[in-house]
Amino acid sequence: MSESGRNVFNIIIAILVSIAAWTYVVYNNDPNTEVTYKDIPIVFEGETALANMGLGISQVSDGDEKIDVVLRQPRVRTNDISADNIRVVADVSSAVEGENGISLIISGPENTQVIDASKRSISVDVEESDSVERDIIVEYANTGLGNEPVVSKMTSTVATVIGAASEIERVDKVAALLTLEETGETPKNITASLTAIDSDGDPIKHMVIYPSEVNFNAYTGMTKEVPLMVDVEKPDDDYNRTWSAPSTIVIKGSAEAISDVDRIYTTKIDLGLITENTEFELEYDMPEGVYLANGQEGKMVRIRVTKKKAEEIDDEETDTASN
Repeated sequence: MSESGRNVFNIIIAILVSIAAWTYVVYNNDPNTEVTYKDIPIVFEGETALANMGLGISQVSDGDEKIDVVLRQPRVRTNDISADNIRVVADVSSAVEGENGISLIISGPENTQVIDASKRSISVDVEESDSVERDIIVEYANTGLGNEPVVSKMTSTVATVIGAASEIERVDKVAALLTLEETGETPKNITASLTAIDSDGDPIKHMVIYPSEVNFNAYTGMTKEVPLMVDVEKPDDDYNRTWSAPSTIVIKGSAEAISDVDRIYTTKIDLGLITENTEFELEYDMPEGVYLANGQEGKMVRIRVTKKKAEEIDDEETDTASN
């Protein structure tokens, strides 16, 4: 071996020895390290027990309900541990009406130790609870995609929501939230938990929902807005009638099912049966495989009725005679 070759060989050996020595010192003399994990969500337990006592959480001091946690852990496991492996629990089952200080129970994976946390306790306000019933809808968590699940065979269509009286009025709907990846072109059987949603589409925390989950079949549907045609039968009698209803409606179904649908008709409304002002929910003549999109239920038709004046009746009779 040449002199330069021996020098390169010696350098490589020196580097390997240095790495081995560093590894020995780090993993034998100081095998542990401290790592900070940020934004660990606080899990609230005991809210059902509170609801059974007629109570609910109205406010939590930590609005984000997240904390930072410092773990002392084996250095060799650092790459295997993430924030998902840390659990922070606030047990509110013994809380009373008013302000409560709740200690946080923090735990990490096996062979780790909680060294520090940005909070060790939180303040929770508790008040009397109230309840509401809401229809259950199934929708995608991400909106504006032009997609909506088409659902059948749902185990429950109505949910009871229990929460703090000051918060319960915010509940606009109860939703089973899916991702687009959970559905496909053919129906899949899905079990999903339920979430209370406000009018802005944001989840409302600290609500107890019965049932807590539902099972259903669902496939990925497309949505489409089309004209709504109100089908009325006009009588020849002593009344004038006018009506108003939404001019469009949003439907959903498979791309094939809705592709040729350019309008939706209501079921026929016989105006001869209506002799005074009224309003009622519309019913539809839906093509096979086509359904109302979420939020389209409950559209109303308003009918206004007036008695014809004598001269209007005379004019109509004259027109009839001349014809």
